[in-house]
Amino acid sequence: MSKKDSPLQPNATPPLTHADLEWNENGQPASTGFDDFYFSTVSGVEESQHVFINGNDLPDRFKTLRHNECFTLGETGFGTGLNFLCAWACFEQEAPESARLHFISTEKHPLKSKDLQQVFSMWPELANYSRQLVECYIPVIEGQQHFSFAHGRIKLTLCLGDVLNSLPQLEGRVDAWFLDGFSPAKNPDMWQSELFNAMAAKSHPGTTYATFTAARTVRDGLSQAGFSVEKNVGFGQKREMIKGKLIQKAQASTAQPLWFQNTNRPHDNETTQSAIVVGGGLAGCSTARALAERGWQVTLLEQHSALAMEASGNPQGILYTKLSANQTPLSRFISQGYLYSIHLLNTYAHVHPDLWQQSGVIQLAINDKVRKRHQELAQHFPEDFLSFLSRHELSQRAGLRLDHDGLYFPEAGWVDPPHFCQTLVQHDNINLVSNTRLQSLEAGPDKWTLHLQSEDKPRTMQSQNVIIACAKASTRIQPLAYIPLKNIRGQITEIRSTDESSSLKTTVCGEGYAAPAINGRHTIGATFDFKSDSVEVLNQDHEKNLSMQEDFAPELYNALGGAEAHVLGGRASFRCTTPDYMPAVGAIVDQEQFQEDFSMLRKNMKHPFTQPPRYLNGLYINAGHGSRGLVTAPLSGELLAAQMSGECSPVTTDLLNHLNPTRFLVRALSRNRI
Repeated sequence: MSKKDSPLQPNATPPLTHADLEWNENGQPASTGFDDFYFSTVSGVEESQHVFINGNDLPDRFKTLRHNECFTLGETGFGTGLNFLCAWACFEQEAPESARLHFISTEKHPLKSKDLQQVFSMWPELANYSRQLVECYIPVIEGQQHFSFAHGRIKLTLCLGDVLNSLPQLEGRVDAWFLDGFSPAKNPDMWQSELFNAMAAKSHPGTTYATFTAARTVRDGLSQAGFSVEKNVGFGQKREMIKGKLIQKAQASTAQPLWFQNTNRPHDNETTQSAIVVGGGLAGCSTARALAERGWQVTLLEQHSALAMEASGNPQGILYTKLSANQTPLSRFISQGYLYSIHLLNTYAHVHPDLWQQSGVIQLAINDKVRKRHQELAQHFPEDFLSFLSRHELSQRAGLRLDHDGLYFPEAGWVDPPHFCQTLVQHDNINLVSNTRLQSLEAGPDKWTLHLQSEDKPRTMQSQNVIIACAKASTRIQPLAYIPLKNIRGQITEIRSTDESSSLKTTVCGEGYAAPAINGRHTIGATFDFKSDSVEVLNQDHEKNLSMQEDFAPELYNALGGAEAHVLGGRASFRCTTPDYMPAVGAIVDQEQFQEDFSMLRKNMKHPFTQPPRYLNGLYINAGHGSRGLVTAPLSGELLAAQMSGECSPVTTDLLNHLNPTRFLVRALSRNRI
C-alpha cells in the first residue's frame, strides 16, 4: 500500500458494540442490555431443532435438494450462533453431497470471541462445527462478513448492524427464515413492520419462516407482509409458536439504480455448468476456485508456463489494509476482503503451512497527519483487529527498534502469492491450460468463441460463460474496452538477511515495507511509477526502496546492511487499478446498446428509465485490484461466483454497485465524456 491510495474521508462512524453478558448458575448467557436469555433454559439445542429446524421442515427439504443446489437460510439475530450450528449439522446429515448451504444472519451486538467459546462448551455434540466457527470469528464493524466451511459447501454471511438497515441491503433471495432475537416485549425496536416487509422483499413465493413467539403484533406484521400464519405447539414453557410461508408476492423493490440491475440468470441446477476463466493471477484463480466449489467445471487459461507470473508473482505479498474510520465503500470492501482472505488463508494453511506467515503487520505513523488518522482508526476498531501502539511497544513486536508510533494488525502477515494461486486451483473441477493466450473473443447465439494462441499454434475454445481476469490486458478484449483500467509499475527488492535483520518478526510498513526474512532474504518495496511500461529491474529502483527504509525505519535500514546492503535481485510488474480504486467485478453490458438506452444520463441522472440494461450474456470481469489483490481478489471471486450461480451475494447491494463495471459508463455519460 502507498500514499498513492485513495484519500480517506472524515466524519467517522461509531464502532460496533459487543454484547454485554451475565451468566446464570447453570452457565447460560443472558443479555444485560435486553434482560433476556439467548436460548431456552430447558435446552437450547432442542429448542432450535423444534422451532427453527422442524418449523421450516428442513430435514425433508434438505433431502430433496437437487444436484449442486444451494439452500439459503436467513436469520434475524445470530446471538450465540446456535441456530447456525444446528442447521449445519442437519444439512450435513440430510442433504445430498453436492448440495450447499448459505446461512445469512444479522446481529447488532455480536458476542466477544471469549464469550462465544464459553457458551459453545455447553454443546459438546456440536464441537466439530463450533470449533471451526471460533477459529475465524472476529466481529469488527458494521457490514457483512463472509466465511466458508467444509470445502466451500457451507457458507456463512454475518450482517453486523441493525437488522432494519442490513436486511434491505441483502442482494438475493432466501428460502427459509429463522425469525429469532430477543422477545418482542424485550426488544420492540426489532419487531417492526419494516422487518417483516424486508423479509418478504428478500423471499420468493413459498419461502418459509418459523419463530418462537406467537405475539399478536408479530402475527399481524407477518400477515400484512404477505406471509401465512400457523400456530404450533411451542417449546418448553412457551405454549405456542408460529410458522408459515410467503403466499402473497412482495412488491418488487431494489436498492440498485436501474442501470445496475442484472437480468442474467443462471442455468438450471440440473445441468452441470461450465466456464472459462482467462488469467492465472490471484483474481482468476480465486474466481476459478469459487466456481469450482459450486460445482462448475472450470477451464483456467494462463498465457505463461506457470501461474502468477505477473503482478501476483512476488515472493512475499503483504496482507494488510489501509482503512478509513468513516465507512466509505472502499474501506468497507477492503476490511471485509481482508477478513475473508485471512479466513481463507488459515483454512488452507492446515494443509499448506508454508502458504503464509501470520506474523502481524505494523503501519508506522510517519508524520502528524498519519498519526492522527491512526489514532482515529484505533477508536473505531476492536483491538483484535488493530491497535495504536507506542514506538516502544511496536519495537517489541517487530524485534528491532522503530522510531515511530503506529498501528499494529495482529491477524495480518505476509503471503506467498504464487503458492496461494497454486493452492486455489487444486480442485477436481479446475482444468489448468498453460501457455495459452487469448487473442480475441467472438459472440455467438448461445456461446462465446475464444480465439487463442497456444504454443505458436492457433486454436479455439467455446463456452457459455467467460470471465476475463487478466488485469490491464482485459481491456484489449473489445466488449471490455470501456473500463478505464490503468497500470502502475512497481519494483520490489530482495535483500540478503543479516544476523541483525533476521530478528525482524513482523512486516513493517512506512512509505515502503520490509518483510521478515525467508530463506535468507527479505523483500522490501515497492516503487510506484505511473509512466514506465518496462519490466526491466532497475538499480535506481533498488536504491529508492532502500532509501524509503532509511527515511522511515533507519534502525531496520542499518540492520539490513545500510549502504552496504546486499541486493540479491528484484522483480518489476504492474499493478492494475481503476480511477476510484475499486476493482471492476461483474457482468458486462452491451456498451453500444447501453449508450443508446441510457442516453438521457447526459442530461438528467434522475430520468425515470424503465428498461434494465442489456447484458452480453455470460461475459464477466474480475480486474483492477491494484496493490490490494491479496485483500480484494478472493472476495471478488466469491461474489462473482455467487452472482453467476444465482445465489445471495456475500457483499451488500450498495457495494455491488460500486464494483459493477457499468459504473464507468454511467459516469462517462453523465459527464458527456463518451
